[in-house]
Amino acid sequence: MVSYFLMQTLQEKIQKSHQIIKQALQHFPSHEVTVAWTGGKDSTVLLHMIRMIFKNTVPFPVMFNDSTMEFEAIYDFIRFLTEKWELKLTVIPHNPRELEEFQKTKSPYRKKELSRLMKIHAINRFLTTNNVKAFIAGIRWDEHRARSKETYFSPRKNHTRIHPILHFTEADIWTYIKKFGVPYVKLYDQGYRSLGEKPFTKKAIKGKGERSGREHDKEHLMEKLRAMGYW
Repeated sequence: MVSYFLMQTLQEKIQKSHQIIKQALQHFPSHEVTVAWTGGKDSTVLLHMIRMIFKNTVPFPVMFNDSTMEFEAIYDFIRFLTEKWELKLTVIPHNPRELEEFQKTKSPYRKKELSRLMKIHAINRFLTTNNVKAFIAGIRWDEHRARSKETYFSPRKNHTRIHPILHFTEADIWTYIKKFGVPYVKLYDQGYRSLGEKPFTKKAIKGKGERSGREHDKEHLMEKLRAMGYW
C-alpha cells in the first residue's frame, strides 16, 4: 500500500486517481468494464472523476445494487443524477426468494445475514452474467481496517477490482465535492456519514468514526464479507 500521506495536495491525489482510471482503460476494453455506484459520496466522486477524464461522460455501464431497502433519498438521487449525467445505469435486483425470506423471518440475526448475502450474491451474479472483467469501486483505505491493505488493482477469481480513490480520506472527499460542486445526497447534511440500507443505518455517533452509524455486526465481519465478493 502506498501511503496517501505521501500525496500532500488534493490535486496530487486527483492526478493519482485519474492515472489509475486511465490505466484500467488501457488494460480492459470499455465493454468489459463496470463501475459500482451506491449513490453515496465516494462512488459519486468516482463517477465525477470518470466524467472529467472522458469529457462529461461515463463510457461504460454503471451498476446500482438495489437492496430495495435503501433510503428514499438515495433512490431519488439515483434517478436525478442518472438523468443529469446521462449514465448507462444497470439496476441489479436481489434474489426474490431471499427478499421474501427477509420479509418473513422474525429473526433479527437472519435479517442481517440475508441483507449481507443478498448484496454479495447480486454482485457476483451480475459480474458473471455480464462477463465483467474490470469492476471499478469507490472504496478508501481510511474508512475501514478491512480495506486498509487493498490495492489499486486487485485480481479476483474471474475479474479484477479497481480502486482509484483508495488514497482519499473522508475529508478529501468533502473537499473535492465542494471544490467541484459535485451533487450529493442531503442525508449527509443531517448527520449521516456513511450510508447503507435504511434499516441498518443510523446517524454517526458524535466523536466516533465515519461508520459509527452502520450495523456493528457487519463492521466486525467486513473482512469475511469482502472475501465473499463484497467491495
